[in-house]
Amino acid sequence: MAKGFRKKIRQENTENSGFGSLASGRFINKDGLPNVRRRGINVFNRLSWYHTMLNLSSFRFISYLVVMYILINLVFAFIYYLIGVEHLTGIDKSNPLDEFIDVFFFSSQTFTTVGYGRIAPVGFMASLVATFEAFLGLLTFAIATGLFYGRFSRPRAYLRFSDIAVIAPFQDVTALMFRLAPYKNNALTDADVTLSTAIEINEEGTLKSNFY
Repeated sequence: MAKGFRKKIRQENTENSGFGSLASGRFINKDGLPNVRRRGINVFNRLSWYHTMLNLSSFRFISYLVVMYILINLVFAFIYYLIGVEHLTGIDKSNPLDEFIDVFFFSSQTFTTVGYGRIAPVGFMASLVATFEAFLGLLTFAIATGLFYGRFSRPRAYLRFSDIAVIAPFQDVTALMFRLAPYKNNALTDADVTLSTAIEINEEGTLKSNFY
């Protein structure tokens, strides 16, 4: 049993171990992922954040990046504001809202290492925070670049399957037939298809699964 599992698992029937003869139900979800429940492990050990970000939809992936970018700059803007706007040159001090807006955009310019030059840190604390933020920005954009590359470099066949499968006579046997085709401007050549199916059979009142 893996470290971290505290709940004891008692197996009533040694034959019903998953893909055994008495197993039944869906083994693979509709999205292609295995039908597995992970219990007894905290979320940090149960999930791979890299693969989670790779498997997100494009809209959610971009949304997460934008939200994280805004949140990080808001945190640093509050830090600069707590240190004092007098430690930043070029701040519009007409009212607190304009001060915070200038501090927020200074944080975004520092985070992206753009640095237009109108606002600059003065003093040890403001310069220290700006140095750390610039370093954090380099690391963050390096991670984001790796995620973008990982998402775009993955080979995808872009296949669509027919909504309805047909069970009909074929070459003196009963066959299961369905159609699939690429829906983008890519071509499939020498494609090999492997289909695994579990058929439940009722034998004397007991459901058994035969795998083909």
